[in-house]
Amino acid sequence: MPDAGTATAEPAVALETFIERTTDALASLGADEETLSRVDAAGDELVETITRQQNRLDELEHQVETLESELQQERETRAKADAEDRKRIHEVETQVEEATDDGTTASSTDPGGQPPEVPLEEVIRVPEHLVEEHLTANQRRARFVAKDVAEYTRSVPAGRAIRSSQLRQVLRAGEDGQIYTETVSRVIRFLDDLGGDAVTVKESRRGERVVVFTEAFVERVQTSQHAAQPNHTVVTGHGVGG
Repeated sequence: MPDAGTATAEPAVALETFIERTTDALASLGADEETLSRVDAAGDELVETITRQQNRLDELEHQVETLESELQQERETRAKADAEDRKRIHEVETQVEEATDDGTTASSTDPGGQPPEVPLEEVIRVPEHLVEEHLTANQRRARFVAKDVAEYTRSVPAGRAIRSSQLRQVLRAGEDGQIYTETVSRVIRFLDDLGGDAVTVKESRRGERVVVFTEAFVERVQTSQHAAQPNHTVVTGHGVGG
């Protein structure tokens, strides 16, 4: 199989050979020197054009191969990150179960409330000292949003929703720092994975990602948060405008 350099040169070489044969044929037919010179000049220009186009095509093919490689690496990185997220959640759930068995923390079912129906609710109810020890920064961010989901979302027909741009604002306000696009994506994936049927990620007409929580999930979270507060302060949801 010819290498890239040979493959690039082949069209130009073939054209040069054709032009030489054409020039020879014209000469044998008695063409004058001016005509032959014009044919040679036009042929040289055409060879240069084809060579440039072929080189550009080779560059584009190389760029495509590079992008495909980077995309594959990104997919593998995200798959690994998702697996690590799930592993950490399992570790947290295990820690909570062990602590509950030892009688060192409360049951995951709130007094007078409902048991959690999706893993995200379990994460919301995890004691703070376990959160800091076992959750990653992006997992803690997702928990931060989910705990006060009624405050950060707005009412929509499917439940309560928050756009990715609004989510970024909430996270930035919570940390008083820069929140990158990849951070928002990781938080959205975490909410989606752990939210089960209670969380759906959609796309708006403008192509922006939107996280939608069911009303039932929001109500369970509010009930849980209310039961967990010593003074039983009522939690209300004002929602995010727009």
